[in-house]
Amino acid sequence: AGIFSPQGMEVKFSYSTTFQTSETDTDGRELAARHAQHLFGFLHSPALVAGYNLNSDTPGIGAPRLPLTYQITQDQSRSGVRKITYKTSGILLLHKTVAQEILPIGAWEITLPANLDEFYDENCTDPHYSSIGDFWYFYDPFVEGCEYLSEAPLATKVIVKIFATPKVPTDNAALDEIRSDNGNGELFQITTINGFSEDAQNPQDDGRLSFEQVNIWLRKNGFSETVVASYANRPILQFEKTLKKKDGSMVAVRITRLLAETAIAKKNVTFAKFFKDAMKNADVVIYAGHSGLGGNLDIASLEDKAGALEFTLGKQQLLFLDGCSTYSYYLSMFADRAPKNQLRILTNGLVSYFTYEPHTHIALLKRLFKVNESPTWSEVLTDMERPLRGMSYLLSVGSL
Repeated sequence: AGIFSPQGMEVKFSYSTTFQTSETDTDGRELAARHAQHLFGFLHSPALVAGYNLNSDTPGIGAPRLPLTYQITQDQSRSGVRKITYKTSGILLLHKTVAQEILPIGAWEITLPANLDEFYDENCTDPHYSSIGDFWYFYDPFVEGCEYLSEAPLATKVIVKIFATPKVPTDNAALDEIRSDNGNGELFQITTINGFSEDAQNPQDDGRLSFEQVNIWLRKNGFSETVVASYANRPILQFEKTLKKKDGSMVAVRITRLLAETAIAKKNVTFAKFFKDAMKNADVVIYAGHSGLGGNLDIASLEDKAGALEFTLGKQQLLFLDGCSTYSYYLSMFADRAPKNQLRILTNGLVSYFTYEPHTHIALLKRLFKVNESPTWSEVLTDMERPLRGMSYLLSVGSL
């Protein structure tokens, strides 16, 4: 499924490259996928953002949509060194400025690791996520002192072929389809899940503060509040209000909000069960929290905790996954599982920040509550990114 993004553009890409490793027992395609992951760190570099004259706060120029396809064309081992040559192809979401500069040329030179075993330097990555397991996402080969990560012998130049994809129209968002009788009668059910940023025990955790900021906005805008569960580290609040349409009909809005630990490694099942119920019954589902480098909303992992994910046949839904790189991790995953033509999914191509979360969410909620308007996706997503003050997460919407 194609996507629409106010500031982004999908392009097809392919490349062929060779790398070496000492790993002999791992499947070649798995190693190729591990190698290709380094596209994330390269594309996130502030040096590229500056080079294309983008807003300096924008956290990258693009991201691949996973999974990619891999073809191993050579896999040879000699004297403990294994050399793998592979071809890969897929879709990149690029900032429009970047895509419009590269597309007429049709090719783009980047660098990727030549030696997978040695491609790590804790001084060239995020200080909070400095492990070798996180390096592919957070490293920056252009930061001062780390330039050798974009040069031989540790890195190799790769020519990426770039092709245009069919243009996706900025059609009507058709919000009435999820606000009208959609399996819940006159009830318009919105379910939101907020994760913690770092520490569920900290009353000043950014995730908790963002959760409460939206609660305050709902109270100020006339929503009645019910405390469903008052646990300090997994509270559930419910907000209700009735909206009137021009034709005199009423829309009963109910927003059920959970704050919980969402890391997939956590043993508690609150988040998984709540998400499962939301995907079956809610008209709009909003997740705000860490992506866990693709782990936190991994469907198979959630199903291990809560049972099989179910969709209500014929029910139109809007799913907003507000985490880092949710476009890369989850767009294809949910496209494979959701019934055809039922799910519209909002994702971020780049990093997203807890501090902006309340503002982008309130912008979306305002659009959902304007029951007498029929906005385009361009209008909705532009509203949501306006609080970012010129930078972009490469927010997009796909109809699955």
